[in-house]
Amino acid sequence: MLLSEVNNVRQLVELLSDDGFTEAIAQAEDLVNDVNDTLDRVEEVEDEAAEAVKEANQTLVAVDRRLSKVDETISLLEAKIEAGFSLGFLVFAFNFFIDGDLLFAASLAFLGLLGAGQLLVTVRTIPQVQKLRELLRYVLERLGFRRAAALVAPNEDVDLVDDSFQNALQDAEEPHPNATARQRRSQQGGRTRRE
Repeated sequence: MLLSEVNNVRQLVELLSDDGFTEAIAQAEDLVNDVNDTLDRVEEVEDEAAEAVKEANQTLVAVDRRLSKVDETISLLEAKIEAGFSLGFLVFAFNFFIDGDLLFAASLAFLGLLGAGQLLVTVRTIPQVQKLRELLRYVLERLGFRRAAALVAPNEDVDLVDDSFQNALQDAEEPHPNATARQRRSQQGGRTRRE
């Protein structure tokens, strides 16, 4: 047994002293190092790509906010233009009515009323007005005037309103996670009384 171990050690020493074998091992180590370097570069590229995607997302969100502001500004301009035309039509209708041209006055008044109707639709879609309507609806519901609240801001309009306001309203009604059992019961009891 000892002789076989000595023989194995001798063969191993001969193998390690062979220049071709040591070159092959050195080349294998170089290859492994090259592969590790390549993998490190791939990870860096992946990190840079992830960072680029994150920056692109932030840019798109910023552009979306700006476009939303532009849309709001355009809505306000539309409302002002419609108000001007409606008022102009109604003033001219009044002037023609005073002059006795009833048919022309009626047609101008009709156009003025159409413009006023469109103005109401435009004003209703302005985000600030929607938020005020939603706030008024919430206050009316809290006071127990459910029918009036439904008339002020029907539930289908809630989708158009900024979700952050709606979430804040819901968070105000939910019990705090650290609230005592008594506080939760009293808050839930208050909700059932209102409903």
